[in-house]
Amino acid sequence: MKLYFSNGSPFARKVRVVLAELGLTYEADILDGLRPTSSPPGPTIAVPVLEDGPLRLWESDLIVDYLLRTYPAARPAGDGAQPPLSPWVARPERHWQDMTVLATIATCAASIVNLRLMQPDGITPASSAYMARQKARVESCLDWLETQVTDEGFAPGWFSIMDISFFCPVAFCDARGVMPWRGRPKLDALFDRCRTRPSMIATPIDPPRRPG
Repeated sequence: MKLYFSNGSPFARKVRVVLAELGLTYEADILDGLRPTSSPPGPTIAVPVLEDGPLRLWESDLIVDYLLRTYPAARPAGDGAQPPLSPWVARPERHWQDMTVLATIATCAASIVNLRLMQPDGITPASSAYMARQKARVESCLDWLETQVTDEGFAPGWFSIMDISFFCPVAFCDARGVMPWRGRPKLDALFDRCRTRPSMIATPIDPPRRPG
């Protein structure tokens, strides 16, 4: 198994967390910064991309779904100190509700990354109506997610893919100084619980590069 990623990508981090939770080993093809468009690992010209034998997959949600379906036996039993990794992307009995939460988190994550990528060019919410809309979208998504999360996370009793999907871009938001996001008590508590999980500690966001 081989994973193409950058240490800064919140989307790749989601896959790395799931791989760590499942106890799966893989070859790491790491290139921090933007990969050349002349030789991308996949047609989206983005990471993560996973190779598993002859199969090559891209986009983090697809990769996570594949890993959960293909390697359920690899899932560690856990010691009871923390909830186990959910065996599904979405709970069967709440499939559409969970998929709606995941879609909202994905929209929020994309807007956070857009805000960050435009920062070096001086394109900010203060100077661009489009970027102001991106910031407003993040705030709106987080406000709605606060109404959906419980005191135990998005799926009580589990460390869910929704929890992971929320944590990774928000941790990126903090690490890159994109925008303040805290002030929603249940989301704040979920973030603080997730940051102590071994799989999160093992997959940190790299520090931003300094110019020159």
